[in-house]
Amino acid sequence: MRILITAFALMFAMTTASFATDEALTEEQVEGVQTAIKAMGCTVEDTDIEMEKSGYEAEDVVCEDDVQYDVYLDKDFKVTNKVKED
Repeated sequence: MRILITAFALMFAMTTASFATDEALTEEQVEGVQTAIKAMGCTVEDTDIEMEKSGYEAEDVVCEDDVQYDVYLDKDFKVTNKVKED
């Protein structure tokens, strides 16, 4: 029984660890995203920038039209998608 409980605990720990993608961004990464967002005439808080599988996601980006967007960038800080938040 103890082996079974240990096996389930290990399986759960490995499963939850694989879903954790929050990595601390370097200063250069944050600056790269900020530069791209500012070039669009928009702003974003550093804490709203996250690493994605293929680049970065900036949430709650506020642009000149006072509308919030989620902005996706590739690893070279080029905008790949801009989605208006509802």
